[in-house]
Amino acid sequence: MELFISNQELAALEPQLSGLLGKARLAMLVRMAWHQRQRNCALALALADEAELLLGLAEEREAQQWFARLLLLRAEVKMLFSDFDGALPLIAAAQAIFENTQDTLGRGDAAWLEAYVFNDRGQSQATEGCLLVASDAYRLLDDALRLQMVEARRLLYGVFRDPSTAGAALQRAFPEPQSYASPLFSFIAAAKGLVAILTNSPSAAIKYFLQAYEAALDSGQLRSALVSANNIADSFDQLGDQETALEWVERAMCLARSTGWPVSMGACKLVAAGIMRKLEKYDEARACLQGGLLQMEHLANTRNYSLALDGLGLLELDVGNIEAGLSWFEKLEAHEQSRISPDILGLAWRGQASALFKLGRLDEARSKAEATLQLAIERGNADVQIKALWVLAQIYTQADLPAPIGMTKPSASLHYLHQALDVATRIESYAISPELFTQIAAAYAVCGDYPAAYDYSLTAAAIYKKTHSIEVEKRALAMQIRHEVERAHAETAHHRQIAAALQETSATLEVLGQIGREITANLNAHAVFTALHRHVSQLLDVSSFVVFLLDDHEPVLHFVFGMESEQLIYGEKTPLAHPSSKAARCAREKQVQLVHLEPDHQDATLIPGTVATMSLLFAPLMVGERLLGVMSIQTPTLHAYGERELSIFLALCAYGAIALDNAAAYAAAEASQSLADRALSDLRQTQGELIQREKLASLGSLVAGVAHELNTPIGNSLLVASTISDDSERFLRQIKQGGVRRSDLERYCLSAEESSSLLIRCLQKAASLITSFKQLAVDQTSDQQRSFDLRTECEDVALMLGSRIRGAGHELKLDIADGLQMNSYPGAFGQVLSNLIINAIVHGLEGRKHGLMSIQANAINESHVKVIFKDNGRGISSDHIDRIFEPFFTTQLGQGGSGLGLHISYNIIYSVLGGSISVISPEGEGAIFEMILPFVAQASPS
Repeated sequence: MELFISNQELAALEPQLSGLLGKARLAMLVRMAWHQRQRNCALALALADEAELLLGLAEEREAQQWFARLLLLRAEVKMLFSDFDGALPLIAAAQAIFENTQDTLGRGDAAWLEAYVFNDRGQSQATEGCLLVASDAYRLLDDALRLQMVEARRLLYGVFRDPSTAGAALQRAFPEPQSYASPLFSFIAAAKGLVAILTNSPSAAIKYFLQAYEAALDSGQLRSALVSANNIADSFDQLGDQETALEWVERAMCLARSTGWPVSMGACKLVAAGIMRKLEKYDEARACLQGGLLQMEHLANTRNYSLALDGLGLLELDVGNIEAGLSWFEKLEAHEQSRISPDILGLAWRGQASALFKLGRLDEARSKAEATLQLAIERGNADVQIKALWVLAQIYTQADLPAPIGMTKPSASLHYLHQALDVATRIESYAISPELFTQIAAAYAVCGDYPAAYDYSLTAAAIYKKTHSIEVEKRALAMQIRHEVERAHAETAHHRQIAAALQETSATLEVLGQIGREITANLNAHAVFTALHRHVSQLLDVSSFVVFLLDDHEPVLHFVFGMESEQLIYGEKTPLAHPSSKAARCAREKQVQLVHLEPDHQDATLIPGTVATMSLLFAPLMVGERLLGVMSIQTPTLHAYGERELSIFLALCAYGAIALDNAAAYAAAEASQSLADRALSDLRQTQGELIQREKLASLGSLVAGVAHELNTPIGNSLLVASTISDDSERFLRQIKQGGVRRSDLERYCLSAEESSSLLIRCLQKAASLITSFKQLAVDQTSDQQRSFDLRTECEDVALMLGSRIRGAGHELKLDIADGLQMNSYPGAFGQVLSNLIINAIVHGLEGRKHGLMSIQANAINESHVKVIFKDNGRGISSDHIDRIFEPFFTTQLGQGGSGLGLHISYNIIYSVLGGSISVISPEGEGAIFEMILPFVAQASPS
């Protein structure tokens, strides 16, 4: 994860988010939230909230690292709103997670952010320590950019301590004119700008601060951009161009208001107040300072709050409100003693010394001034030393106080003034105020040393003259810089316009891509026309929209679609050879026809009742080199169509041509499909009829077999019945004749008993056959699922087909394991066995005697049974074996074979019984069909 990215890189990420889901969206949310943290805090937090809801999609370690990154984001937002106490615990929590997950980059970024918090709180040693931790982490990863950013930031902070040393180090580490990435360059340029302004070179400072401002804005570092904008204002102020300085303050203020960061808004008001004081606009300066204090009321521990107190004190001294000024400096002292910030404490004491002096409380004034001097010496602050010594000199001119220790000058006032001059002289490039020489001259005059007073007066006059020249040069330089800045802004605005145009072009291309996908997705010509009209009207100035299509058989263009002022219009066909038709000419030449008419032009080709148009555009609809037709747009607007409009229209024509070609192809395919569907429907109807016939034929075979089997028991029953009838008739005659003996009665009863027994057995046999036939018939016609015994079902089928098998001179053996209970479709299973047996008799055993068929069945597991049917016939040739289950495939076409028997069996086994069937035919061993069937059928019969 980068620390910062450019605005262009972020803009490229934003369109990607809408199309992402799941973990990919989570990763993009985390990245976008991170890079919005200073650009738009509210948006960053909203993206972070959504990302946290999706963390469960990531692996645990990755989810923890992303959660820690979001904690850093929330901590930075709190810091930007000056909630340091809220930011530090979040940073600590993130650091702990980074440690546990061994995320070195995360540890470095946490230390980078923590350094900002400590710097804002004025804890320089803690800041340096955090930057060293960050540097160590980045070094482990060999992250060159982050390492350079840490170094640049350390040098930036070092400028406040020693500008000259820091400036030399900056030049060694980051020499010019080398180019650097925007995130890094914002720190480099800001540091070099500080060096320039602290060494009295505001013109150079402005150049660097401008570069820092632009780089910070581009890399999403709005906080740094605000600081640079305020520094630009301060630099212009030092050049004496307060007008431009205030413009930059206003720019900074607008940016600060957009962020809502209180410290940033307060800093802008402090800079504005300083400029207003120089312009002697004290009321405006007071309003700025008091507004800044009010905004920073809950941020009293910040440096800017202290500077606001100091500014109010100085302001009251400027306007003569000495007591009020003293009060502000005393508040500043009380505030800084709790913070222990020596440099700010020195400002408080110096201000009190000046106020007390003006109030005539000289002893107290001297005490504060000496404390300020001592503190400035300890801190090495030369500027404060000079001001403190000057205050002491003023005090001694008004009061008769004991001489200072080590005094060698004629007066105490001269003693302090010369010390101030010595300190100022030792500072390289320090511009000594002419006022100091004037005060020294006055002090010598009081002592009676008029030659010395004259010499210092001359020096003061020379410095005044030089200072005036410098002020004039500064103003000229400020005007020059302002002109260059305005020119740079103009160039920037021009580049932005170019970028906006490119962006608009890119957006237009993206929109055209989306339109193209929509148009080409339509497979209906009228829908294509409607979509083209809608999008053309949205993108271009259009009052009339027309589409012509080329006839397939004759050279004419058909007017197929037209809209004018949102109303349908109609036209006639146009010959390609038409001499004045622009559409015909466009089609003939296959070239764009763009016509711009003048207001006084009379168009002879205008269709009566239509709108008179001034701008007309015709373009061919081409697919490759093939012309499909012509599309036209027209409008009453003069010169409405330029290069941009032409490009958009040609893109839409290309999409339209592809869509219309697809629609035509689809219509042809749909017509062919309709014919094929009708043929398939007829074929299925015929197939259904043949299948029904096959089923009836199978049932007929069963009927014939049953009839043959019933013939014997019923014939025997008839014979026995006839015998009983004859015996009964004879016995009755004997009774009538009266000659019945006991032996006759016994013989009749014995015969009747034997005949009855035989008759019962024959009738029971017939009843059994009829019951079996009835069950088979019901099963094969009802398609109902029920429980049955596999062996019994096979025996019933064998019994029903027994006469046909024996009549053909063959034998069927059954080898079925006991207890194979099925919950399936017995009728469907019986039909498969019947088809296999009849197929073997008709094909496999044709022309052979004493053929042998067998059915074997065994359970292969708890859920399936294997059924094998085989014969010892001629077998199936290798040319035919792969096709025997195809519908209508038979080797006896025209000889009574339908070719559906095995196809029906195949469909029944897969679709009804939920099983499978395969066949092998080893050479010389007949055919072997293997069926794997579930004990419980799951499929519904079809």
